Amino acid sequence: MNNDTLNAMMDLIEEEEYPIHSVLVIRHGYAVYERYPHEYYPSGHLKLLHSVSKSFTSTLIGIAIQQGLISGVNETVLSFFPEYVIANPDPRKDRMTIEDLLTMTAGLEWYEQGVPYEYGSGNSQMEMMASPDSVQYVLDRPMSYTPGEHWAYSAGASILLGAIVQQVANQTTEEFAEEFLFDPLGFGFADWLTVSGGWCNAPSGLYLTTRDMAKLGLLYLHNGTWNGTQILPSDFVTNATTPIEIPNSFGPGLDYGWHWWMRADLGIYFAWGRYGQKIMVAPEHDLVVVFTAHVPDDGYDPEFELFRDYILEAIDGVSTPVPIPVLEILTVSGITIVAIVAVVWYKRRSL
Repeated sequence: MNNDTLNAMMDLIEEEEYPIHSVLVIRHGYAVYERYPHEYYPSGHLKLLHSVSKSFTSTLIGIAIQQGLISGVNETVLSFFPEYVIANPDPRKDRMTIEDLLTMTAGLEWYEQGVPYEYGSGNSQMEMMASPDSVQYVLDRPMSYTPGEHWAYSAGASILLGAIVQQVANQTTEEFAEEFLFDPLGFGFADWLTVSGGWCNAPSGLYLTTRDMAKLGLLYLHNGTWNGTQILPSDFVTNATTPIEIPNSFGPGLDYGWHWWMRADLGIYFAWGRYGQKIMVAPEHDLVVVFTAHVPDDGYDPEFELFRDYILEAIDGVSTPVPIPVLEILTVSGITIVAIVAVVWYKRRSL
């Protein structure tokens, strides 16, 4: 990587006062560039991921399949909730599958995209969170479409996915994530909020550091393997990052998979959260890039342009990586030691 080009990107971020909190670039498994502009947050700061949480939630479904807790994505959703008495019965609801949730084509009546995220606004996600039981609220929704035929952005789909993990694992969704995803990937401290009914806030409630966000991108880049262990089925990774045929309502150029987004023009798939949280994976370049930010809903988000105009441009330059594979970044008592090792390495190089 050409660090002069990446430093020019950082100069632009600071000159334009873009509200970027962190930038982490990983190439060939090495952290080659890491910056925290404007001194917003240090490297160990936990960031609310918003809808990037959805990609972690879908990953847990894949892990549950890998472990044999779920036979596959064709299992019907209602079969996981036999204890619930569900309103608005409909044969179409009976046919709704895990894959329909992953692709956000469940067919449930849902109003979220384009509706303000405020209580009393008619936003289905906010109504769900204000209900006594978020899972009950989603399961009770009437059907508007046949599953698999219509795309609608839905936190409710993610709530059900997280709840399915809890139902089959016999432990909370966060406990399952810690045991089978966070710990194997060497995460530091993480926090995952809950919603009404005590369920995991699977759509938007996960807090992680920038470095731990990057590890999810690396897991997918390596086809579900980590240090030689198959965490996720490789075909799950392929399906999750392949565009579905049903168009979404975010406009041309943005494709959707299984709780992952794609931009063919940039050669990436990515996890995307409100206010500018992104994990971008570019398989052709063996590249993972993480941005965290606080871009207002009506503000300019520069991150795709920064990726295209600076990070991709920097690829052909001379590499000057921090000499520690991301797979080996460690924490001791919550304090990251990668910076310490990097300083020692730099001083030795300077002698």
